[in-house]
Amino acid sequence: MFTAVTGVLGGLVIIAWVVVAWASRRRQPWYLAPVALLIVALVAFDLPVWALLPIVALGAGTFTELVVGTREAPTLRTKDPDAPLSTERWAAAVAAPFRVALAEPWDVVVRPQLRRRYRKIFELEWGVVDRESLLAAVERLWEELHTGHSPDLIVDFRAATARSRDPEGRRPERTISLTPEQVERMREVTGADDSTQTVVISAYQWWKSVHLVRLACGGATLDWLSPVETQSLLRRVASDLQRRYASWRQLAEAFHGGYLLWQGGGFEEADCDRVWTALGLLTTDPASPWNMLPWDMPLERVPNDHNVPNAQPQ
Repeated sequence: MFTAVTGVLGGLVIIAWVVVAWASRRRQPWYLAPVALLIVALVAFDLPVWALLPIVALGAGTFTELVVGTREAPTLRTKDPDAPLSTERWAAAVAAPFRVALAEPWDVVVRPQLRRRYRKIFELEWGVVDRESLLAAVERLWEELHTGHSPDLIVDFRAATARSRDPEGRRPERTISLTPEQVERMREVTGADDSTQTVVISAYQWWKSVHLVRLACGGATLDWLSPVETQSLLRRVASDLQRRYASWRQLAEAFHGGYLLWQGGGFEEADCDRVWTALGLLTTDPASPWNMLPWDMPLERVPNDHNVPNAQPQ
């Protein structure tokens, strides 16, 4: 009787481990396979008491994966490192920090594992809950990017501040404080030496194009955008960015500065913001798409489809 109970308990724990390990998409939980095999062997040889220890160990490891696995440190991952160049791959690289922050492959447009996260983030950040609200958010962001002159971002290293400046005076200035780590990162990204007191990041607001990529990938993942609509939006964003910036380095400058302004700056700890950590990886890692993909690669033509979810570039 005790052997049967132990066998059922062990079976349930093994099933839970397999489900969690498969869903996590990480290698670490599969390292517990010998423990699962040990449970089966001990039960098969009618040693239920000895089987309890590996059952507890496997259960603890599964629970740990549920808690810790979702908090895996930002990691640069690629589903297909040898994939050919394409406009979609180039556009996906633009928003790579948000995928790297989750230790997810940056080069996958449709990612079913992120459906729940997309729903939560889309509603929280843009009030997007369905296809109609997604299209409306795309239109709003597109219009915002293409209306008026491009404001600059002034980074004052001595005062440890970043301040937006609109040449037309239509948008109010905004100033944020920077931590010493953020100041050092901004010096590194902009190439400013220790004697430089201020740098100006021109047209920094175009970093927000990454949100259009996020909306495209999320819309495709949630089946709110068709493949043609998704490809068209990604290609328009890529074409726009190639005209606005001259290199991945310029995008990195704008992304760093714009993201700080968007988040309010002054993180209490250097590692408390996962996207900020991911930005550092993408800027410095030789395997980063920002260091490997050619900025000026030829882009595919945008399909002439009247159902494309945004306006024509201005």
